[in-house]
Amino acid sequence: MLKKERHIYILDKVQSEGRALVSELTKELKVKEDTIRKDMQELSANGLIKRVHGGALSIVNDKVDFNTRIDQNAKVKEELVKLAVPILEKADVLFIDGGTTNLKLAEKLPQSYKGRVLTNSPSVAFALSNHPHVQIYVIGGEFNKNSHVNTGSFAIKEIERIHVELCVLGISSIDSNLGITVPLFEESLLKSQLIKQSSQILSVVTKEKLEKVSTFFVEKSNALDYLITEKSVPANIIDAYKQNGIEVLQ
Repeated sequence: MLKKERHIYILDKVQSEGRALVSELTKELKVKEDTIRKDMQELSANGLIKRVHGGALSIVNDKVDFNTRIDQNAKVKEELVKLAVPILEKADVLFIDGGTTNLKLAEKLPQSYKGRVLTNSPSVAFALSNHPHVQIYVIGGEFNKNSHVNTGSFAIKEIERIHVELCVLGISSIDSNLGITVPLFEESLLKSQLIKQSSQILSVVTKEKLEKVSTFFVEKSNALDYLITEKSVPANIIDAYKQNGIEVLQ
């Protein structure tokens, strides 16, 4: 098999399964481990995969802005957030993190819900502005124009002074082994602090964000209590999260 053909095979495997192992590829392609490692090094140098010990992971696209992401998988997100509503209704104090999926969730929060919602997302706050019963608290900080959330030391200081029953954590990439990662350092600090201040963590994650990795570490995947994702996610991936003690809803 030619090098170009191997590269295509590796990329297809990483994209479809979220990862590729050197040991598996050597058997499937009938080549030496050194050959696969060199292939992965080239693909990683070109920014197409992320090299890890023993293999490679898919890289999440961190550069798509908020306004573009709103229209991506919109119907899927609307269906997924419906699964979160019964869990949200049990909590009196919610934190809804930023993100387009969480924005959909805020829009679907039942009119009967009575409680407090804290958020670092002006978009989420605006979506709830006509809700008849919700008290809205907006965390301040530096507004990120790409992600539409408030971040920075000011936001973290505010979060340190609160306690949340249930946090709906926005996730751009999560790997069952490597955990939750984000593209920005300040974002990683804020999400990490949110996890510390919350009794329970829930995330609604579309399938393309699973088994992906970004630059800055937030926390291990078992920080989540609930993971809501699509029915089409392969069973072996779902089992990996369940083995981490996470309740997975599909």
